[in-house]
Amino acid sequence: MNPVTLAFVALGLTGFAIGAVLSATGQINMGVILMGLGLMFQVISLVRLKRAKQQGKQ
Repeated sequence: MNPVTLAFVALGLTGFAIGAVLSATGQINMGVILMGLGLMFQVISLVRLKRAKQQGKQ
């Protein structure tokens, strides 16, 4: 797996987790922003994985 894809996965999981903690502790706006960024990184990583899988079949 590509190291950039792994970085996107790690950023996505970390961003979502930190956002959830911040939302729970009272900083709702910053938490929601970080959770949204985390989900965005997860989508990017899933797209990269799908493209790599399609290229591997050809």
